[in-house]
Amino acid sequence: MSRLIALPVLLLALLTAQITIAAPLRVYVAEMNAIGVQNRDEMKITLQTLLASRLTTERIVAVASPAEADAVITGTYVTIGKIFSLDAIAKTSSGKTLTRSFVQGEGQDALIPSVSTLADKLSAELSKIYFSPTTGPATLAAPTSPGFGTPTVSAPPPALVRKDQQVVRTPDGDFIKPQDTHQGASGWISNRLNGAANLMAVGKTLADGSREIFLAEELRISYYRQAATMKLIAEAEISNAEKILSLDTLETDDGSLDIYITTLRSGEPDSRVMRVQGDKLVTVAEKLPYYFRTFKLGGGPKKLYAQAAGREDDFYGEVFEATRSGSTITLKNPIRMPRYGTIYSFNQFVDKDGKRYTVVINPDNYLIVYDQARTELWRSTDKFGGSELYFQKEDDANVRVSGDRFRWTFMNQRIQVTAAGDVLVGKNDGFWVLGNARSYKKGAVHCLAWNGSSLEEKWRTRDTQNYMPDYWFDEGRNELLILQVVQRAGISVRGASSLSIKKVE
Repeated sequence: MSRLIALPVLLLALLTAQITIAAPLRVYVAEMNAIGVQNRDEMKITLQTLLASRLTTERIVAVASPAEADAVITGTYVTIGKIFSLDAIAKTSSGKTLTRSFVQGEGQDALIPSVSTLADKLSAELSKIYFSPTTGPATLAAPTSPGFGTPTVSAPPPALVRKDQQVVRTPDGDFIKPQDTHQGASGWISNRLNGAANLMAVGKTLADGSREIFLAEELRISYYRQAATMKLIAEAEISNAEKILSLDTLETDDGSLDIYITTLRSGEPDSRVMRVQGDKLVTVAEKLPYYFRTFKLGGGPKKLYAQAAGREDDFYGEVFEATRSGSTITLKNPIRMPRYGTIYSFNQFVDKDGKRYTVVINPDNYLIVYDQARTELWRSTDKFGGSELYFQKEDDANVRVSGDRFRWTFMNQRIQVTAAGDVLVGKNDGFWVLGNARSYKKGAVHCLAWNGSSLEEKWRTRDTQNYMPDYWFDEGRNELLILQVVQRAGISVRGASSLSIKKVE
C-alpha cells in the first residue's frame, strides 16, 4: 500500500516543479568600429568574428544577419598608446538598449582574452534579461483542485520563426515544416558531383533536350550533360603553375560553343579557349593576355568582354567588347568603369525611361549604382556577393603595410541583368576565418529592381545549406541554376559539389 501511495506523490512533485524550456537567443554581432589602429578594415572584421564565436553558447547563438536576430551588438575598439578599450552595446531590433559592457587592456597579447571577457559579460547580462524567471517562458502549473486529478498545464508559447524578416508564430506542435515563401520552392537537384567546383558555365541545349554544363575547380574543367541526371563526359586539367579564375561560354555565329577560361600564371592572365569536339575538350586558342567574361550588358545580347592587367593594379583600363579570330583578340567599344568597377564586378541596367545605370559590387561587398556620369546614386545597406575564390600578386607596398609580400584579391559573384531590367546577384553569408581565408556557409540569389531611387528586392531564393560559389539564370527557360559546394577540397581530396535547378515562377 505504501508503494501505491508513493507513486502518485512522486508524480505530483514532478508536475508542480517549474520546468523552463526556451529557444536560444539569436544575436547578430555587427562589424565593430576600430579607432587608432593599423589595418583598420581587417581589425574590424577580426573583432566581429572573435566576439561572435565567443558569444555562442547553449543559450545564445550568433546569426549571420540582423534580420535573423533578437538582439544586435555593436562595438568600438579604441587604442591610446599601449592601452585599449573594448566597448559594446546590445540593442533590440527596434533600437531599445538592453545592456552595455566594456573591457580595458594593455598590449596586443591581451586583446583576445579581453574579447572573451567582454563576451562573458554580455552573455551574463543578456541571459538575465531573456532567461530570468519573470521574463522566461511559461511553466507547468500545479493542479487547481485537490486530490490526484489531472493537472492543468500552462502551455509554452508557439515557436517563433522568421519569415521574410518578420517574426510569425507557428501552430503548436512538435514539428515545424518550412513554408514555400521564397522563389524556387520546387525544382531539380543533381547527384553528388566529384570536385569542389568554384565556377559554372552553361552551354547549348542539345537535340535530345539535355543541357551542357561546365564546372571548374582551380586546375580542372569538367564537362557534363544534364538531363535526368548529370553525366560526366570529359575533363581537362591545366598545369600546377596556373589557376582558373573565371569560366564563360559563348555561342559563335557558326553554332559552335567557345569556352573561355581565364587563368593566371605568375600573377598575369594567361587565358585560353576550348571547344567540345566529340566527347573531348580541345584547346583552340591559348596564351591570351586578358581577363574574359561573357554576359548580357544591360540585358542585351550575350557578348564577350575583356580587360587587361596592370603592373601595379590587378585590372587595368577600361572593359572592352571583344571578338576572337584564332588566337587574335580584337577590342572595341570601351566601357568606362566607375570606381570599383572591373570586368568581374559590374553590369548595367536600363530603367523604364531609357536611362542607363551601372551597378557594381565594391571590395566590401556593397552594391553601388552609378549614373552615366559615373556619379554614385545609391549604395546598399546589406552586403551582397561573397566568394572564396582568390588570386595573389606580389606587392612590395603590401609588405610594408601587412608584412605579406602578396596582395590577395577575391573574386565576386556575377551580376546578371534580365531583358526586363531586373538585377540578379548572389549573396553568401557566414563567418570570416582569421587571416586572408574566407569561409561561407550558405547562399541565396536576390532579384532587385530599380524604383527610380534605389534597388529594392523583388524576390530571393531560399538559403542553400552550403556555400554557393556560382549561379546562372537561364532567361530562355526561366530557370535558375545554383551551384553548391557540399564538401570542401582538402590536401588529399577533391571535395564535392551539387547543382540545383529551380523554376522562377
